[in-house]
Amino acid sequence: MHMKPFSLLLIAGAALAVSCQQSGTTTDHTSDSTLTQGDTATTASTSPLATGLQCFTQVVGKDTAFLHLEAANDSISGQLEYHRYEKDSNKGDIKGSLQGNIITVQYHFMSEGMMSTRQEVFKLDGERLYAGLPASFDEQGAPVFEKDPANIKFDTTPFVKVPCP
Repeated sequence: MHMKPFSLLLIAGAALAVSCQQSGTTTDHTSDSTLTQGDTATTASTSPLATGLQCFTQVVGKDTAFLHLEAANDSISGQLEYHRYEKDSNKGDIKGSLQGNIITVQYHFMSEGMMSTRQEVFKLDGERLYAGLPASFDEQGAPVFEKDPANIKFDTTPFVKVPCP
């Protein structure tokens, strides 16, 4: 019952983030000598994730996802939630690492009353994260990703950075 207001909040946050992001891109190019680490995040291959708490949301039709990331150097931790329309949602903790612009985490989550663990991979591109698409699935149905990050394919709909609640 409280999921509907949460979904509306996520959609509103995503819209706000997109509008803020568009106005912010014009100021990034004013003076190269004054760029900070956050400003240089528009170059995906050379920019690490900023240290501290960051929040991202993804909206695809009536499906939403929310990602809280806490970055400390190359270590990543946080929470990930998937709210699928007319399907079981899942919510849990992530822990992993950042190498270049690739975030690899183990996702420990509750779904259908059961605890599960699976690997998740994300590609950082400015203030957007793209979820990795598995190359295959193992015998238990867990996703298996390419070992070389350059060969991983990514979802085309990004998680967009939003203000944290």
